[in-house]
Amino acid sequence: MKFILNRKIVETSESPGVHTLDFLRKLGLTGPKEGCHEGDCGACMVLVGNLQGDEVKYKAMNSCILPLGKIEGKHVVTIEGINIEGLNPVQQALCDEGGVQCGYCTPGFVIALMSYFMNEGLKDTPIITAIEGNICRCTGYNSILRAAEIASKKISALNVSQGRINAMIEAKFLPNYFSEISEKLKKIEVQPQLKKGTLVAGGTDLFINRQTVEDPVFLSKLGFDKIWSDDDYVYVGAAADIESIRISTELNTLFDTAKHLSRVSTLPIRQQATIGGNVVNASPIGDLTIYFLALDADIILKSNGNSRIMKLKDFFKGYKILDLEDGEILEWFRIKKEKKMLSFEKVAKRMYMDIASVNSALSIKIEDNIIKEPHLSGGGLAPIPLYLAKASEYLQNKEISPEVVKEAARIADTEVSPIDDVRGSAKYKRLLLRQLIYAHFVELFPELEVSL
Repeated sequence: MKFILNRKIVETSESPGVHTLDFLRKLGLTGPKEGCHEGDCGACMVLVGNLQGDEVKYKAMNSCILPLGKIEGKHVVTIEGINIEGLNPVQQALCDEGGVQCGYCTPGFVIALMSYFMNEGLKDTPIITAIEGNICRCTGYNSILRAAEIASKKISALNVSQGRINAMIEAKFLPNYFSEISEKLKKIEVQPQLKKGTLVAGGTDLFINRQTVEDPVFLSKLGFDKIWSDDDYVYVGAAADIESIRISTELNTLFDTAKHLSRVSTLPIRQQATIGGNVVNASPIGDLTIYFLALDADIILKSNGNSRIMKLKDFFKGYKILDLEDGEILEWFRIKKEKKMLSFEKVAKRMYMDIASVNSALSIKIEDNIIKEPHLSGGGLAPIPLYLAKASEYLQNKEISPEVVKEAARIADTEVSPIDDVRGSAKYKRLLLRQLIYAHFVELFPELEVSL
């Protein structure tokens, strides 16, 4: 297995299931720090560059939950690989603005900001999004944000006509060797993907476990990471990452997916976690699962050349029990290519980075103030991600009114069986479901707010 690590090509016989952070430690690279080993704190961040055409596109990723197999044929950059003689403008701004105290988190912040500045596609994204996956317990965040804004102004002044990376090299944001990476990556041969072993989608849950995953089979390398459409449906591959889904043109043409899924985790996790992993993990509060249940999604399961299509809502048979036969793989999802009103709500102890206490989604059509094709889902309310069939059936052909909304919430309450746990009592979760159903309708029909 080969990849470029900072300036050098690395070849290793290590298992592709080894954690990248652990491998970096073996090489003596101590810049990326181990904090949580859950992809939560960002101290271990590295840049991962993937060759796309003649350009290398970089993402900031958490090396603690990143398997080596996912960096094969790519460029991995630690904080050591960013360093030039003296400090680059990002590092200097952090020092000048007091954004550094103990320094443990600082390499991760630098990497996250560099990723933001290296991606022109993020130019319309608030800069705070770049560091939403990084935690600092010393400085507070205002000093770090001030530093980010200072560096951003310098980036904005660059002439990028010869390419963004070249402009950043000239401005001393990046070392000179970055200009050679594209040609070097073209010469690296990627080994064929294993056909048998442990199926791995994003691995953001699987690789929290400290053990090495033996013989991982990466679904993204099998081509299951695409999003496409035809005249009737939008298709989402099971290995499509959440950020790709969030910004997908195909989906945002129909719904405000970019807004809805910004509530799901943080940017580094969204760039690694996948919809297939979210669904097959079968967590009762999986955000993507709840979202696609409300879209009345179909799924396709394949095995030995045979395939079958079923509704996502029929896939869950019990706690962590799926309608999945031996040898079957969840390959893709599809939703009807039609505009609908869609709302997604989530309550968690932390707004963005936390697992939901209760989440819910609703999609509907409206014809002459009459509800058509309603689909309501809720998470954290049962042993499985729950499609609220009775409430959805009740809403069909009803005229929009406060009374209808309240009755739908009452019926939904009869369908759920929450339990007391660390995320809240059963009583609290029932209350949240009611409030989230109200919130769906208030978002879609603001005039209802005074009556609910």
